[in-house]
Amino acid sequence: MKKRLFCFETERGWYVLTGKTHLYTGLLAGTGLAYMLNCPLIPTTLTVAAGAIGGVLPDLDHRKSKVTQEFGLFGFVSSRLFRHRGGLHTPAFCIVSSVILFLLAGQTKLLDFVVYGLFVGELSHLLLDALTPQGIPLLWPLCKRNISLLPIPTDGTIDHLIGRLSLITAVCLFLYMLAF
Repeated sequence: MKKRLFCFETERGWYVLTGKTHLYTGLLAGTGLAYMLNCPLIPTTLTVAAGAIGGVLPDLDHRKSKVTQEFGLFGFVSSRLFRHRGGLHTPAFCIVSSVILFLLAGQTKLLDFVVYGLFVGELSHLLLDALTPQGIPLLWPLCKRNISLLPIPTDGTIDHLIGRLSLITAVCLFLYMLAF
């Protein structure tokens, strides 16, 4: 096992959380934000859906990820332009891209909810990847080194537990919002 500033490499390679876990935690992040905003059904639905999408978007830099494959040519190009867990996996990129999207959205209120959802979904992805041994460049551009907060292995019990609990919580919270 090779140690590199808060992250570990094993014989199997770097640890990466599964796509489903990212999808479900992004869904939960979007649902939680929609609950906190207490908005009508359409903005809520946009925020929840965008949260789920934002939860998987940072993996456009990974050649074998589902999101890269689903985005076709754009996914192909992005996975070759960016190193996995590089620029797309930084809080700085998440913030800058959200500000740009806000500026592009202009005065369209419904698009604001999409940007909110994408933002919290991407943050959920970054948090989860920071919990793996490989970590993420959390302090980029000040420091390029990856920082790992916890060594949670991929495709393991904790990974699956986080994903399942996120999905169950998101569905329950969404149903609660519909009922009340």
